[in-house]
Amino acid sequence: MKKDWWLAVGITVLTVTLALGLIRLFAPQLLGGARDLQLVRASKEVPPFFENVFRRKDYESLEFIIQDPYVKRAKPLFPEEPPMGPHDILGFRNRAIPNIADIIVIGDSQTYGNNAILADNWPSQLQAMLSSKQPVVYSMAVGGWSATEYLAMFNKALLFKPQVIVVAFYTGNDALETFIQAYGNDYYAFLRLNPKLDARDAPKVTYPAPESEWWKVAFKDGVKTIFTPKLRYAANQDHPAIRAGYAIMVETGRLMREMAQRHPVKLVFTIIPTKELVYAAKTAQEGLESPADYATLITEERKNARRLADDLRKIPDVTVVDLIDPLQEAAKNNIPLYPNDTNGHPVAAGYQVIARTLSSIIEPFLSPRLEGLAAVRQDETRYQVFLIRDSQAWLVPAPDIARQNGWTLEDIPLVEERLIQRLPLAGSMDRVDAERFGPR
Repeated sequence: MKKDWWLAVGITVLTVTLALGLIRLFAPQLLGGARDLQLVRASKEVPPFFENVFRRKDYESLEFIIQDPYVKRAKPLFPEEPPMGPHDILGFRNRAIPNIADIIVIGDSQTYGNNAILADNWPSQLQAMLSSKQPVVYSMAVGGWSATEYLAMFNKALLFKPQVIVVAFYTGNDALETFIQAYGNDYYAFLRLNPKLDARDAPKVTYPAPESEWWKVAFKDGVKTIFTPKLRYAANQDHPAIRAGYAIMVETGRLMREMAQRHPVKLVFTIIPTKELVYAAKTAQEGLESPADYATLITEERKNARRLADDLRKIPDVTVVDLIDPLQEAAKNNIPLYPNDTNGHPVAAGYQVIARTLSSIIEPFLSPRLEGLAAVRQDETRYQVFLIRDSQAWLVPAPDIARQNGWTLEDIPLVEERLIQRLPLAGSMDRVDAERFGPR
């Protein structure tokens, strides 16, 4: 009897201990434990965050592009080694990661800015051209990306609360690389619009183009470069995989718009052409005798770019910006837009044309630069007032202190909270100092 009693007690204690252990492990909040002291098991569902961010092998890697399972990325914290870098900790080409960005640009190496220092790539030149609005521009572009990666990154870009997102497609290889990713990576299986195709249907490409496929061009004004039409034709030929690639590009645009419409953001698409198409008008103007594969490329790429732009324009509430005409017009001058070799990325002058064309379209989408008093709604009845001065925000704790510094409190503009959040908080209007806090 006594032995049975002790056995029952032992079982009860063991059961309670086990139950408490399970609660502590899986639901610690029920025991009142501090959440910041809890341990989370490393797993596929919850990977250790800092171990990923500061993964040593990424920083010690000799590779410029790191192959991740879903979205390849550039090496994080890569230094500025002209004409590449610097990279932030996410591997994007920026000097810092902002909490709020006014403009996000998404693209491949044409947007990353190969052949140019950071200040001369088109996202940086775009920011400089819009200086009157003082926008924060953040680039999310990696060489080798295509429409699949642009889509994968789009919902991440929305976390920066941008006013504008620019997605830059590239006719030089996006269609082919989009097809390869969609049909070769199960992560993008939902983009396999043509079930009759598979990854093996991708056309074979020789890269880099052998010298036998080069066309060396010298224009009358002294501008020289080398075209590789056969290489660029690979992503523009009339081929089932390429047609599927362009169709997927349009579908990614439609899906991006679906995500964007839930946010106060303007979606802008643009299409960067190949170097060969940029110089096509100048080549024709000078009557240069072009090889057959160059003429075929120009015909097919122009057709693909026009169809892509037309299909993107059918998506509601998006803006599509043409770059072909401005680049072709600029190419007629004697300032080289591209290197004098086979490299298909622009130099600073070419990126300037892209930035200038986009800036005139984007400028009206940006909020005016704030100056003076502005209010942010806290709830239905309360507002917080700030003084905006020299691109900084000062908290206004009470109406009286604002009046004593010379302000009238009628008609204070009500602004989005994000417009204040993007500014550094300099302090509080805590005293009467009209020279510092008063109207100018």
